[in-house]
Amino acid sequence: MPLWESRSFLLNLEHTYGLFRSYMVYVAPTLILVTWALVSKLRASYITNLTCLFVVANLLAVQHAALVTLSITLSPVSVIIVTAMAKLVILRTREIIVIYCFSLLAGFGIVELVHNQQIMSLHLYVTIAILLVWVLYLGSDHYKAHLRAFVHSKEQWRAQKQIRLQLMELEAQKKQLQQLLGKDALTGIFNRGYFDQHLRDEIKRTSRSSAPLGLLVVDIDHFKMVNDQLGHHTGDVYLTKVAKALEDIAKRPADVVARYGGEEFVLLLPDTDKKGLEILSQKILFSINELGIPHPIQSQLTVSIGGCEFDSHSMDKVSFFERADQALYRVKSNGRNNYFIAN
Repeated sequence: MPLWESRSFLLNLEHTYGLFRSYMVYVAPTLILVTWALVSKLRASYITNLTCLFVVANLLAVQHAALVTLSITLSPVSVIIVTAMAKLVILRTREIIVIYCFSLLAGFGIVELVHNQQIMSLHLYVTIAILLVWVLYLGSDHYKAHLRAFVHSKEQWRAQKQIRLQLMELEAQKKQLQQLLGKDALTGIFNRGYFDQHLRDEIKRTSRSSAPLGLLVVDIDHFKMVNDQLGHHTGDVYLTKVAKALEDIAKRPADVVARYGGEEFVLLLPDTDKKGLEILSQKILFSINELGIPHPIQSQLTVSIGGCEFDSHSMDKVSFFERADQALYRVKSNGRNNYFIAN
């Protein structure tokens, strides 16, 4: 094959040359653009990039064989196509070399097999080398740019994840702080402020769902005598024991046991009707009696209990608590150490 032949032997006929020119000018660019459009819609991944470059390399294999064999008129088109191939995907340098060389060798192999002609020559080596350097330059720059973007995106994702974790921790600490602020310092159960807020929330929930809501008010009988005769420290111990006993009975996650003030405790019991309140009241009386706590004017410490089931048609927050409190005073008026659940 002469070194300075003016055109490729593969395109030695005018008809063939015309068809090939039309293919390179109209069809090949269209195929490249369609491939690029499809790739841009696919999920970015290493396998996707490699597969797409392999497909493009096969499309260009025979074209390379013709274009780099001194086809002077069409050689700029070859540069455009390999440039598009290099910019189409994101691969490392060694991968570009392997795939690009595969496309060339496949094209040469097909030509030699079909036409039985030797096409490798000095000028072909030079042309291939120049195109390969150009593709490597474009591909390396393209890969590094996307690598930097990927690293930046990954670092940004990690930062966002860290921020989300910190926000979750802050939210948990906020809830814990709110809970601590809602705790009674002496007994460790909820305080009146927490109870009042929770009572409003539960009344709203019950009004929407029509689920039962029960309330018990528990008062330690003759507690003033405990403080006066046994001392306030002993009184504090008694309050803590009673609070613990109440917590052990009303231990569902939704139940709220709170110290309402002094020796008075309240139990807010969602999904608990009048019958349930009676059962819990009996358990409380039995539990306090089992503690056997000494009392200066009685055989042992006792409690009185008043309760009420919420009626969304006739009650609000204030009347609900007042009804339970009235039931408590009815028990106190009738001798204490008992319970009464109002209708």
